[in-house]
Amino acid sequence: MEDQINDSTPSVLAVARQNLDILSTHGESDTLTYWDIVRSILDLFRTSLSAQDVLKALELGWEGLRMKNELSPETMPMKRLILARSATLCMARQGVRVTGLWEDAVQVVITHVRGGDPIFIKNVFTSNPLKQWILTVFSDADFCPNYNIRLDLLTIISTWEQFEANEGKSVLLGLMQLSVYLDADEHLVPNVGVPSLEVPWFDVMCKLSKGEHLDEIYKKALIQMETLSVGGEARWLNRVVELVSARTEVAKKRLAVGWLRASDALLVLESSLVLLAIFVFSSRSIETFSCRGLLQVAAVALIKITTSIVDMIPSLRTYIYRCMKMVHTVDHILKVVITCPRLQSLVSTLRKDHGEELDRISQHTYRMGIPLQFLPEAIDDDTTINCPERFVDSLTFSVMEAPVLLKTSQVTVDEATLLYLLLQEPSLCPFTRTPLHHDDDSFCRLPDIQHEIQVWRASQSSPDTPTSPKTPQVESHQP
Repeated sequence: MEDQINDSTPSVLAVARQNLDILSTHGESDTLTYWDIVRSILDLFRTSLSAQDVLKALELGWEGLRMKNELSPETMPMKRLILARSATLCMARQGVRVTGLWEDAVQVVITHVRGGDPIFIKNVFTSNPLKQWILTVFSDADFCPNYNIRLDLLTIISTWEQFEANEGKSVLLGLMQLSVYLDADEHLVPNVGVPSLEVPWFDVMCKLSKGEHLDEIYKKALIQMETLSVGGEARWLNRVVELVSARTEVAKKRLAVGWLRASDALLVLESSLVLLAIFVFSSRSIETFSCRGLLQVAAVALIKITTSIVDMIPSLRTYIYRCMKMVHTVDHILKVVITCPRLQSLVSTLRKDHGEELDRISQHTYRMGIPLQFLPEAIDDDTTINCPERFVDSLTFSVMEAPVLLKTSQVTVDEATLLYLLLQEPSLCPFTRTPLHHDDDSFCRLPDIQHEIQVWRASQSSPDTPTSPKTPQVESHQP
């Protein structure tokens, strides 16, 4: 029976084309309406179709809806989503791999979905077979090599109310694979006339933070950082934090030149603060982000986001109440930082490595009448005075705590510096540009020198709190 239906596909499409031509000339009648054409296309999607036929059916169905829209605009959005869902179900039933013309078909579906009411999308894209196929496309690079299509599927995935355990794993797998392609400027800040993944990405990240979806990620990342065997989980957390802070800087630049409305800029700041709070400074994540390497990443993100908020407040005076609320949220995060025993190294890093930024933030918030009560005070770091050269990190020029030898260059850096390098994609020695691989034994700890450093610190007449090395600025070494 299915073969007979498939054989009739060209004739069904041809009849639909003829009927559309008739309707465009004579208008609707008792025997023929635009919805009759659309319904015939929806019936056709219940069969197995080739990519070419799916594209033709979508084109004819959309033309019928567009022509009908002039007579019944209020039903257009939902019917457009029904058309997109029917085409997607057709592909899901066949388990098609999204390559070749199938890429074009999926992109047309996404075009129909984009901009639709999330409530409508949720209502029409929740069947289990449909969700499973979408998650396979999203999380399997072999199933769908086109990363733009996979990213765009966040528009649909974000409308699902919650993620079951297996669904959460698939979403996380897809996000970890796609994080390298996500760009704050291109994807995560509103841009006039250009579709943005800002809201879908934020919604998906918030849903993942609920339940236990991220617990395994935090556990694996912590082990990776402690054993110097940095893997996908730690790199993904690092990338998430980088994106969160980068999007606030992009919003600040666009607001300054008039490319972003104040209301949109405010939403970017607010959502970035939410993500910073739940991904870095929640009870579930603090242990992971208190370890060396990720600790420095957290410090940089906190400074960047706070600076962006403070700098943008004068341009957001219309929303002064919400601005004050953001400042209070920052203060709450700072209170968590300075009162949490695990995060005292983060406090030290903020005070010693970000002193200028802390002073500037303090002055600006004081002048605006919304001072940050828990903002750490900057301190001068003079521990390198009279310090033996072999105790100093060759990249950050700070006194090391846990020295590590980079074997290819025979250069010594602090463990925190090494972890920062390992979190990058690709992980390279900044001196020789050779890959850093734990399995290849590219580096080794130096416990004897570490003991010497501890003895030297103890011998100082006025020992300071141990210095946390500055986050190395290795970008200038990138090819």
